[in-house]
Amino acid sequence: MKYCILTPRFPFPENGGDVLRINNIAKYLKSAGHELILVSFCEGNPDMAAAKTLYDKIYVVKRKKTNSMLYSLEYMLSGRPIQCGYYYSREYSKLLGMVIAKEKPDRFVSHLLRMMPYLTQHGVESQSIVEMTDALSKTYTLSSGFKGMSLKKVIYAIERKLIKRYERFVMKKFPKVVLVSQADIDYLSAEGDKHSLALYTNGVECMDEIPDSYDHDKICFVGNMRTLQNQDAVLHFVNYIFPLILKKKPGAKFYIVGAEPPRNIMALSEKYDNVVVTGFVDVLSDAVKDSCVAVAPVKIAAGIQNKVLVAMGMGVPVVMSSLISRAIPELVSGTNCIIEDADQAFADACMRMMENETDRNRISRSGYDTVRKYYSWQEKLSGYDLLNPKWPNARFGLKAKQDPSF
Repeated sequence: MKYCILTPRFPFPENGGDVLRINNIAKYLKSAGHELILVSFCEGNPDMAAAKTLYDKIYVVKRKKTNSMLYSLEYMLSGRPIQCGYYYSREYSKLLGMVIAKEKPDRFVSHLLRMMPYLTQHGVESQSIVEMTDALSKTYTLSSGFKGMSLKKVIYAIERKLIKRYERFVMKKFPKVVLVSQADIDYLSAEGDKHSLALYTNGVECMDEIPDSYDHDKICFVGNMRTLQNQDAVLHFVNYIFPLILKKKPGAKFYIVGAEPPRNIMALSEKYDNVVVTGFVDVLSDAVKDSCVAVAPVKIAAGIQNKVLVAMGMGVPVVMSSLISRAIPELVSGTNCIIEDADQAFADACMRMMENETDRNRISRSGYDTVRKYYSWQEKLSGYDLLNPKWPNARFGLKAKQDPSF
């Protein structure tokens, strides 16, 4: 079959969990014998050479920021998600129409909700998989607890109601809507028809072996820093947890590893001698594998978190909040990770990993083995290419009835 994959940003370089996931979905589809057609927005000069190693045919449209702002406002005023407007483009829609006429894809994959309007516009809903990944309405609800005020927080507050309505619409309209967390499946099931919901959790590529040595003073956080939840987690750690560690471990260093750190995150390395902000790194393992411990004090979360699996797959033990742990049922605190919510307990757990090498290495090995056993991409994506026969409106090949609200 021919699979047409719609993405809001060019999937190379792999500088975030979102592009890492869609590329691994593409690898799975490729391994199942499908031909892949990528239709993507891009900025600047896309790395076509890297993309051609995975996708058979590639079509791109440069996103115009002025148009994004105008359509964002139009969508918000018409009661549709702002992000769908931000990624709407007449040029993209025209290109997709040309691809449909020329390539005649059998199936479509919308990477995230923001690309879904193109599928309804071209009437291919019954042939499509919506890679929702996370229940965004849940994330935006949790983000209301984010400390301080910012433009992004204001947008999230407006978007919350719009996206919640849109999620219900998508669940009714498409035969397969994919999420990465059972908690998000349960959350959306309470909101409406759950027949189209499907669970395909994240996988991870493990290192062949756990490194023999590590830096006893190095603490790391892994995550794309453009997201509000990662910014909140890092700021909370630096302001409330790290000072508790420094009282007893003055040589400790905190490395923030992830692309697109905003100014307030970049400023942390200027304000504190013990904080290092790396920004995007070409080889993630080189920046993480020698860490004594990885931290994930995430208070705003939806879906399974790559930051946990990636660190464990490198043999780095993870101290995390209970919220982030719920998406990974195989986690057992004290066995393959440490789960703490209170600041002092979280700091104590980090110091335990830094001071007790035997305990640290035991949890490191157990976490690594857990990821290797349960979280290979091939296993987690098995059956992804199958549409849902239990969907109530499953008359594949027929155009679904338009919802007048959209």
